Amino acid sequence: MIGGLVAIAIAVWFFTNAQKLPGRDPIQWGAVGVVVYYLTVALWSVVSDLGFLADFHHRSVAIGAFMHYLGVALGVLAAWLVKRRWLKA
Repeated sequence: MIGGLVAIAIAVWFFTNAQKLPGRDPIQWGAVGVVVYYLTVALWSVVSDLGFLADFHHRSVAIGAFMHYLGVALGVLAAWLVKRRWLKA
């Protein structure tokens, strides 16, 4: 659930920043932010279930929750990097 709320916040964040810049399509940039976020979270989900990370992920509920929310944090970081690089406002 938190991931969906974060995705909505990222879409709004990209949308409002794109509105401030001439020649940028706000809807397209909102979608770009959400896609970058979800691709990063999906990639983290795959990586965290491989090898030695899978042992950490399934060892306890607390560590599993940490690994999950670390993926959300990485998704936000990736969206921030994309915004900083290609959507300067």
